[in-house]
Amino acid sequence: MQLEEIVKEFEKCPFLHHLGLEVLCFEEGNVQIKLSMRADLLNTNGTLHGGVYASVLDFVQSMHLRSVTKTRCVTASSTVHYTAPVTAGAVIATAEILSRGHKTAFVEGTIKDEQGKLVAKGTGTFKLLRSADEEAER
Repeated sequence: MQLEEIVKEFEKCPFLHHLGLEVLCFEEGNVQIKLSMRADLLNTNGTLHGGVYASVLDFVQSMHLRSVTKTRCVTASSTVHYTAPVTAGAVIATAEILSRGHKTAFVEGTIKDEQGKLVAKGTGTFKLLRSADEEAER
């Protein structure tokens, strides 16, 4: 799969649009996404809901992994560390691959506020969904 095809798939993703995610950069090994705060994303404390942090991290990690591997993937596990609340403005998420095998990858994502302060960090283990042709080449 080519990078352009992967970008188009994410551009069509209904949940990405539902959250209001904006893709700032989608290059091989360099993905940045932005989320602008909205009232419907807040929890009862008036801060960004933890589930939104988790979704943003899952998106940026899988997007980054796919930009490098050109292979579909699914999340096998995910961990989120919430380090600071966000009440206004926007957040920017990035990711990096910590380790990768043929069938799985371990990816770390970070979310920072507009001032560059870390507000959440997470890791994900992803299963790479290799096609039968890719498996046969191995």
